[in-house]
Amino acid sequence: MEPIKIEIMKIVVSNDHTKKYYFKTESQTASHIEACLLHLSRYGHIICVSSQIGCPQKCKFCAAGNSTYIRNLSSFEIQEQIRLVVEDNPTLATDKFQVTYMGSGEPLINYKNVFDSLDNIRIRFPNLEKANLSTTCPSAARQCFDTIDWKKYDGFLHFQYSLHFTQDVMRCRYLSPQLMKISEAIGYLNRISLLLNDTYKINYIPFEQINDSLEQVEELKSIMDTTQNAILKISTMCEINGCHLSPSRAFGQFASCAGKTIENVQVFSSDGTDISAGCGQFYNESVL
Repeated sequence: MEPIKIEIMKIVVSNDHTKKYYFKTESQTASHIEACLLHLSRYGHIICVSSQIGCPQKCKFCAAGNSTYIRNLSSFEIQEQIRLVVEDNPTLATDKFQVTYMGSGEPLINYKNVFDSLDNIRIRFPNLEKANLSTTCPSAARQCFDTIDWKKYDGFLHFQYSLHFTQDVMRCRYLSPQLMKISEAIGYLNRISLLLNDTYKINYIPFEQINDSLEQVEELKSIMDTTQNAILKISTMCEINGCHLSPSRAFGQFASCAGKTIENVQVFSSDGTDISAGCGQFYNESVL
């Protein structure tokens, strides 16, 4: 079967120079794929790619969760997002860059295509220095965690765990009912981080009057105390059309308390939010 080709449909540039790419597919289920190119002072050039069209997780604070899940992207389609961005930005022919699997989709539901693309892009793009993968740790990830040869990604692959709530019942309510328990996910990530010789990040977005209390900081500390090689990353919520959750007005107080209570805390806010290229803003809607 011939691989489904994609081509650039539109490019939008933000005030902070983030570039968002809309790719058109030739599949029968006509749809578009979204990716972006970030230029971060701390990390350099980062290409953020999608792994699915839509997302089956239905997280309440993510634009892809409000869209229709259509299908997994093939390894070829994931690689093509990177190739087309690299070709559109000549500096990436000589400058080092990273790739993040943080666009639309849950990468570990589509892990066979994701890891096949990882293996290929390491060969195809000599300036690629690192790959980052963000996951909610769905139940389906157990097969991935148990079967991948993690040592071959030593020093190359970095995990980010989308936690956001300190209790399993709340994660099931606002993320997905098909998730590993927090303790199980942490157990896997502790082990894998040692094999990868790398830290991993635990992502947490405070939402207004839901998970932004100082009591939540204490519960976060209890979770962080069970981790190894982990960093807590507290992020501001990006604006999502149709989202019923709101950014926490107590964000500063929450982040400050966490920084005093928990070791290894980073505070983060997305670039490219004015063009919907920030975390959680990718949509990948059908264009039929």
